Amino acid sequence: MKFLILAGLLALPLAAGAQALPDPAPLSQMDLLARDIGRGIGQTALDARQQGAFAGGFLARGEVSPSGAQDSTLSDRGLVTGWGFANGVTPFIGYAQGRSELEDDLHEARIRSYFLGAAYAGQRAGLHYGAAVFAGRTHNKLSSPGFATGSADHDGRLLGLSLRADRMLRQGMTPGTGLDLRVAADVIHHQTRDYALNGLQGRVDDRASTATALHVELGAPMRHHGLALRPYAAWEAFGGQQDSFDYAKDGLSRRVEATDLLSGHRLALGLDLGGGAHPAARIEARQDSGGALGLAVMARYGF
Repeated sequence: MKFLILAGLLALPLAAGAQALPDPAPLSQMDLLARDIGRGIGQTALDARQQGAFAGGFLARGEVSPSGAQDSTLSDRGLVTGWGFANGVTPFIGYAQGRSELEDDLHEARIRSYFLGAAYAGQRAGLHYGAAVFAGRTHNKLSSPGFATGSADHDGRLLGLSLRADRMLRQGMTPGTGLDLRVAADVIHHQTRDYALNGLQGRVDDRASTATALHVELGAPMRHHGLALRPYAAWEAFGGQQDSFDYAKDGLSRRVEATDLLSGHRLALGLDLGGGAHPAARIEARQDSGGALGLAVMARYGF
């Protein structure tokens, strides 16, 4: 009996420590937000770039339904501006921010970042290709009541690589119309510094996440009453690697596995409007493998 009582007393601190561990779902939101704003910046730079001055922006909103974790509603937006030289080199700057609200109505995550990057585009044997590399500092913020996770405020660094290739598969009777294929890929690396969780009175060590994305798109460019239109269908696959959270409190360190928010795939239907040196827009409706819906808009303008 004495042995059982002693074992129970020893188990109490361990149980209390287990209860004090943070929920990995809100902490992992920064991995997802970093991926989305990074992809937005890189692909907008490739989409908007042209010779001379240009500007482009993106706006997206949708839901995420990860396996084994609570759903969240995401929104992100950003702006890119730069100058394209005749040799295809394009320096650019950008700003982006994102927000995530979890379905428990307690946790909200935010990210914002300024970017500096360079892109290159060219054409060979009917293949149009482009690449963009960029880097930026991030400011990350988590808000929730003290009895949940509490608040956190910390900085990070984001590095990105975006690639794209376009090719006409079948030429229509009118130049620039027919059937085309677009393949795009992104690699986004986000590294954050250590930070305090003010609600749980603990500290999370610095960590990193690397997100990957592949986008395959089949389009049908056409002209209608002088307006360039391009309806398309797309498939996207996502993956990546997320470090665990090393959480320290009262001299004890515990490891919490990150919630997998980077894996999955989705389908999309969209429409490109306009092109060339004129204002142009891109509207896209999305649905992921979990049934979550989303909408994205991208616009560009050449001066």
